[in-house]
Amino acid sequence: MRRSLSLVVALAAVGAGSAEAQGTSGSINATAQVVAALTVNGTDLVFGNIAPTSFKTVAPASGGTFTVTGAASQPVSVSFALPTTLGNAAVAIGTWTGLSNTSNSTAGASALTPSAGAQTLSLSGTGSLYLWVGATVTTTAASVGTYSAPVTLTVVYN
Repeated sequence: MRRSLSLVVALAAVGAGSAEAQGTSGSINATAQVVAALTVNGTDLVFGNIAPTSFKTVAPASGGTFTVTGAASQPVSVSFALPTTLGNAAVAIGTWTGLSNTSNSTAGASALTPSAGAQTLSLSGTGSLYLWVGATVTTTAASVGTYSAPVTLTVVYN
């Protein structure tokens, strides 16, 4: 009898000690803010006339320009795809230089290294960013003609 009573007490204790697992949950919101699309416009970097064996440097302030527009005060990542020649090995492009500003003026602009890869900049309070690029072109026995290659700016919101 003692043995069966201990078994009953043991089973009762197991039943009393086991509680059903309590479930709980939580939630979060998934949100997004849609901002103005980025646009990029530009004017060419023009080296002008150069002799068949020579070099010429165009400073950023008088070089090619890019105007970026988008959402006010937003950070953006800018990167350039830069040619190393103007379509002919005898017309090589050397060092690239640049400037950036949130106003359309090279006065007070910050130095920018176009060849440095992705860089973070910010659009102005009105959603504008201005970039100027310059470079050095070197000709080595280049044939007479007109040479060109694209300089591409890619801009994405951070």
